[in-house]
Amino acid sequence: MEDNQADFTSLGFVKSFMLPALSVFLIPVLTLVFFLHAQSTFDVDARQTLIAQVKEDPTLTPQERQEAIDFYEKVPFSKLLRVPEFAADVDSELRFHYATFRWMIWLSVASIASGVLIFLLAGLCVLLSMHSQEMQYVSLSTGWYVLRIYGAIQTVIQGAMVVALSFWVTALWFDIYIPKMVFLAGVLALFGVGVVIKSIFTKPNMDFEVEGELVDEAKAPALWQNLRNICAQVDTASPDHLIAGIDDNFFVTEQPVTVGDRVYHGRTLYVSLSLLKQLDGAEADAVMAHEMAHFSGNDTTFSKRISPLLIRYHNYLEALSQNPITLPVFYFMVCFRGMYELSLGRLSRQREFRADRIAAETTSARSIVGALTRIAAYSKYRGSIEEDLFNQEEALESADIANRIEDGFHAYAVSFGRNEDIGKLETAHPFDSHPPMHERMAAMGSEYGPQSVDQHLQVPGDGRWFHSIAGCQELERRQWDEYEERFRKFHEEVLAYRLIPSTTAEHELVAKFFPPVSFEGKKGRLAIDYKKLVYEEWPEPILWSEVTDMSLNDNVLHVSVEGTKKNQVLKMGRFAKEQQTDVLEQLNRFYVRQQSVVAYQEEKAVETQADT
Repeated sequence: MEDNQADFTSLGFVKSFMLPALSVFLIPVLTLVFFLHAQSTFDVDARQTLIAQVKEDPTLTPQERQEAIDFYEKVPFSKLLRVPEFAADVDSELRFHYATFRWMIWLSVASIASGVLIFLLAGLCVLLSMHSQEMQYVSLSTGWYVLRIYGAIQTVIQGAMVVALSFWVTALWFDIYIPKMVFLAGVLALFGVGVVIKSIFTKPNMDFEVEGELVDEAKAPALWQNLRNICAQVDTASPDHLIAGIDDNFFVTEQPVTVGDRVYHGRTLYVSLSLLKQLDGAEADAVMAHEMAHFSGNDTTFSKRISPLLIRYHNYLEALSQNPITLPVFYFMVCFRGMYELSLGRLSRQREFRADRIAAETTSARSIVGALTRIAAYSKYRGSIEEDLFNQEEALESADIANRIEDGFHAYAVSFGRNEDIGKLETAHPFDSHPPMHERMAAMGSEYGPQSVDQHLQVPGDGRWFHSIAGCQELERRQWDEYEERFRKFHEEVLAYRLIPSTTAEHELVAKFFPPVSFEGKKGRLAIDYKKLVYEEWPEPILWSEVTDMSLNDNVLHVSVEGTKKNQVLKMGRFAKEQQTDVLEQLNRFYVRQQSVVAYQEEKAVETQADT
């Protein structure tokens, strides 16, 4: 759900979440139907046997014989087994079979009933969570613990059902018994239970790392004084820490924040140096008032309490998704995570509207709208510059992102402000979902439309807050240097997965990340580079561009080759045990590079064709 935009329309929610969630009832329903059928089949066979015995019993009178036949036709054998005196004379193996049927029927009914009950209970928790932040925390906490326990129990129960079905389906219908199938089902069930239990007790990773530097009052007394003034107007205490970085957003948090090798506890404000440089003083005032309003509304307090629950929920879902046995429970849990997302999004937007309103009252609607527009423009412009650099097909001597933004941002911001779709813009935030601009402006009662925005952006920001930090230029430049170098190195490494080298520089670049490797085996030497595979047992080298598939079966690697060349095999046993893992890892690494090259070149060809 985090990687793709969830579809929360009524039909989309039903298709994406509700229908998959119903799969939690699939195994119990199949189990119930099958074991009712199995019990009925055994009852028929038992009835026929008993009636045959009655008919052959010479001690019975005709009337007694008819009464016995009528009784056995009326009362199922499975019901008779509940009478201790009758069951005592029945074969123990048959009693065990019937006990299995009864348990599976009972478990399936309990599973279905509990599923319906939990469905209603979790749905009620979601509805209650939409009323307030406190209720959201209580209902999410309650829902998480109930769903977690339910998921664990269902995993055990459905695992037992799968094991029972793996034996009885073939035994009843085909009169055969497949030990491997039962063993595999048992292993999957035990593994599913294991991963669920492990995920329940695994401590969530709550590390929140931020790139930036601490700005204390000694470095920026004027900034801190301005911040205290705004906090007084917003009626909240000043933050404990101020971290300055170059990301394209502002945020506040009460979660522990890791900066470098230090962890800061308490209330933290993160500011973007690069954005502060572009904003004028009034816009920066509005942004700070907005962020401090999150403190005054206890938004960060509830985020701090809810975040561990969401992380635990995510880890639990991840564990459930890794086993076929637990997939139905996974879809069931995902449904409620999606429902909670509706609640989280709703209250998150309410928090943003409140913070906007307070910022507008503290400064002006003009300032907050201008700041939001300039921030959105900056994010989009920076993204386009980085995308253009990343798409270049030669190594970058320097990324120089900051200077590119500096040189062109004002002209871009002016044209950006004339965009008719400006009301649909949303700003990025690590903790909250931001409503579109037109909703935020409407909530503030602002009629500050595109024409006003255009006029506002004609004047560059004065960067008043930025310049109130001692050594601001050096502080920003130092962080940009580190970021741009990481960007350049990552781009260079990605190029090694894109290029079909044609120049000396390109060959050297690819060889830098994919240097030749070789392994001495019992029957010859294996040499690998980014162009080809050479093995002394093969009649000729194989170019990576000719390899269509590689698969490992029984410790033998099969290399499929296109064209007229013959497919080849590489027996791992020809290499020392300690070498085999390394051989396979290197082969896979070079093969993945070739696949990436092919995919990229095909995508590039499609784009070129579309452009023409």
